Amino acid sequence: LGIFSTRGRFCNRTSYGIEGCRLLCCGRGYQTRIRNVEEKCNCKFVWCCSVKCDTCSMRKDEHICN
Repeated sequence: LGIFSTRGRFCNRTSYGIEGCRLLCCGRGYQTRIRNVEEKCNCKFVWCCSVKCDTCSMRKDEHICN
């Protein structure tokens, strides 16, 4: 049918803009899930010419439209 929905889209819980859950999810609400991810952190430039980083475990809250 070519009808698109915002269901399953990620939204920003704290924003009042177009990316905010209140507006993006069209009043249908959203679910929050918590994920543990590993990301590069504490990156430092090493002369010359590379960047060395640690790997840090971080908790991410993701908000997804119903």
